[in-house]
Amino acid sequence: MKDDLLQLDSLSRRSFAERTAAAALGLSLLPSAEEAIAAASSAGKAKHVIYIYMAGGMTHIDTFDPKPGADTQGQTGAIDTTVPGIKLSEYMPELAKTFNDIAVVRSLGQKTGAHGGASYWMQTGYQESPAIRHPNMGGWAQRALGKQHPQLPDTIYINGGGPGAGFLGASYAPLPVADPTRGLPNSKFPVKNAELQARLDALEGLNDSFLKKYKTDDVQAYSDFYDNTLDFLQSKELEVFDLRKEKGETRQAYGNGRFGQALLLSKRLVKSGVRFVRVGNGGWDMHGDLWNRAPGKINEFSRGVATLIDDLKAEGLFDSTLIVLTTEFGRTPGINANGGRDHHPRCFSAMLAGGGIRGGQVFGETDARAMGVKEDPCSVRDFNATIATALGLDLDKRIYSPGGRPFLIANRGKPIMQLFS
Repeated sequence: MKDDLLQLDSLSRRSFAERTAAAALGLSLLPSAEEAIAAASSAGKAKHVIYIYMAGGMTHIDTFDPKPGADTQGQTGAIDTTVPGIKLSEYMPELAKTFNDIAVVRSLGQKTGAHGGASYWMQTGYQESPAIRHPNMGGWAQRALGKQHPQLPDTIYINGGGPGAGFLGASYAPLPVADPTRGLPNSKFPVKNAELQARLDALEGLNDSFLKKYKTDDVQAYSDFYDNTLDFLQSKELEVFDLRKEKGETRQAYGNGRFGQALLLSKRLVKSGVRFVRVGNGGWDMHGDLWNRAPGKINEFSRGVATLIDDLKAEGLFDSTLIVLTTEFGRTPGINANGGRDHHPRCFSAMLAGGGIRGGQVFGETDARAMGVKEDPCSVRDFNATIATALGLDLDKRIYSPGGRPFLIANRGKPIMQLFS
């Protein structure tokens, strides 16, 4: 788990380590009032989020926003979807066949082309600052709605980390799972129950006077984190991390790589009641050799996400689970000298499905060369506001940092209500 913690931001990593050591462990105008009422009725339907993050800057032209016939399209072809007039990359046949279940946003824009700043902004809704660390959406949701799962953490990161709990503290920190195929490493006690209880009693005795003397919120957070960790490690819920309990054909359907298996684990976690699962999928910073590297990678996520949608439907979880697929920025329409695309924050694409989202639609449009946004721009804040609205979060609710500074969950973003059914 040490390697997993290194993926989290410095504040969350430090907080997690301290407590473990101490514990021994754009609003769109809708065409009619009827549609507005319908959209409002499906907002807040999501009880869980599977947040798929394509780290490095996924190319929008070669995935969700192809431009057939344009000089910028390169070698990637386009195929029809189940919705007439809407096309996807030729490397995404599975998602093209299930397009009635998904919505695509083609008009996202970012304020920076630097990986770190753009990734932070995308996942927190705030600009990175040396003065304070902001929570991820899982942390925001737990703070606003309360903890959802009685034993497991409300936020779990699979295949790498991102922004952590920020100023909310350790009790909101995501649990990192580096490799979904290995389960949860270091989760078994090294001693038998009797010896473990003796150690816990001794530790409680050492801590008792300190806890009585320093009755602060932060000290209570240490104590709560300790208790929750013990409950977690002694619960049967740990079995949810064991993918060997899934049928072989199910594992095969997702794909045998770490990304496909991470999606399968995310489904299991959602089924168990976890609110927010982030699945990392890196390697999208393709400055060269794009058409040797991208096709297989694009098809991997197309197959995996389409299988996830089908599986959630089969489990009766699709309507209550919001699937988000996004990245920090797009790639340049122009091809560089190395046969790749460079950073392009002016426009990029994302995908949403389930959780009250109306499938079979595209929001926003880029120009003929996919160089910039032509219609219905969507800021990062608006995109995060849409996720928050799907979860039923109050965008006007102020949440205060330990220093007393007020923050809004989506940083004044406006949800895209057109996306809701």
